[in-house]
Amino acid sequence: MNGHYSKCDFFNYKRKDLAKYGNASNLQLNEKIKEMKKRGEKVYHVSFGQSPFPLPEEMVEALKKHAHQLDYLSMYGIIELRQAICNLHRQFPTGIPAEYLNPDNIVVTDGSKMALYLLMALTDSVVVLVAPAWVTYHSQVTLTGKKSIVIQTTYEDGWKLTPHSLAQAVERQAQPYENKLVIFTNPGNPTGQVYTAEELRELAEVFRKYKMIVVSDEIYSYSTYDDTDYVSLSKFYPEGTVITTGLSKWASGGGWRIGYAMFPPELSFLRNLLGSAASHTFTCAAAPQQYAVSEYFNNHEACAEYMKHCTRILHAVSLFCSRKLREAGLKVKDSNASYYMYPDFSNFRDKLAKRSIFTAEEMCAVMFTETKVALLAGGVTHLDSPESLTVQLCYVNFDGKAALAASRKIGLATKIGDEFVLKNCGETVEAIGEITKWCNKLQES
Repeated sequence: MNGHYSKCDFFNYKRKDLAKYGNASNLQLNEKIKEMKKRGEKVYHVSFGQSPFPLPEEMVEALKKHAHQLDYLSMYGIIELRQAICNLHRQFPTGIPAEYLNPDNIVVTDGSKMALYLLMALTDSVVVLVAPAWVTYHSQVTLTGKKSIVIQTTYEDGWKLTPHSLAQAVERQAQPYENKLVIFTNPGNPTGQVYTAEELRELAEVFRKYKMIVVSDEIYSYSTYDDTDYVSLSKFYPEGTVITTGLSKWASGGGWRIGYAMFPPELSFLRNLLGSAASHTFTCAAAPQQYAVSEYFNNHEACAEYMKHCTRILHAVSLFCSRKLREAGLKVKDSNASYYMYPDFSNFRDKLAKRSIFTAEEMCAVMFTETKVALLAGGVTHLDSPESLTVQLCYVNFDGKAALAASRKIGLATKIGDEFVLKNCGETVEAIGEITKWCNKLQES
């Protein structure tokens, strides 16, 4: 062919199981909306889970101080950061056993997403996912080439895994006792729900019976609202739980890419494998960020002040949103943490069918055209059932810098509620207003 090739000559290089593999739907939608906003178009962006708040000032100043750091660092993360992580979790306890809080049992990663992917890749196991699930989990399973088991949860069960549904899913398999790696998200994404201590204790019995390793994604644990008691699964299943978390959510550092995994002594082999995999993939998390975060994590007073202000603002916004959506006829649980809720439009199924709308994807597309409210479809996007009319709503499209300043001016001793939300979170209030108006018109049609 004299050195000239067509595209089809290389097409067979693509793995057959990646034929439908694509970008993360939340990131792809976020990029589309950014472009629309650049063009001056009005869009209510409640479809992307990025903290609305500015980075903690102390962390920014620490990064300036350490910007000169350029060395390749330990594959496990610098000892200063791993010790600071232990100190942070002792200062703000969530029930994580003492044996986890040892620098030798921690691996710092290039974001917790990388830790999750590598843990899937490194284990000889089937991966168990709990739906609705974060959009990336199943794509990571596909990328590793592994099999998955998807367990559905329901609105009636609070979008939570139950011991019965877990045991039932396992027993349906040809080999119930084959290795299973469970990806367990608490607090939940996309639901914002938090498991109680009793619910975790009961699940732990099933995990233990079938000798499962559980990766507990606890990235939102420090974004739990003050009326909810958060407890880590590791308190009840310490021998088989790996914790992944980081600073992207509670500390607003999504783009800093600092995550970490915490291991019990029983899973030290997996900790060593993750460190080795780190050395062969991302090498180490960025040096300036590691030094800056280690300094900030040791400033417990600053961490506490920032956490309290951010979580109380998000709590007030979430209560406002869920109440307004219920008044409009939607089924929606109050969130216990994070920036998410998972509204269910099934009460409008017949009305939607009259408009030839049968899936969550179709519904979100029509709503975006008619209201400019961008929602991320539930349904198959989140491994929910195809007929599900659910959406992920991220109530963070307000000016977080202004809201944080207003909260600090008021002071933590004074409670905030709807009045604060209406005054300081206008974009989110408008988005909810557009959704409720759309539902009201649908109801009248």
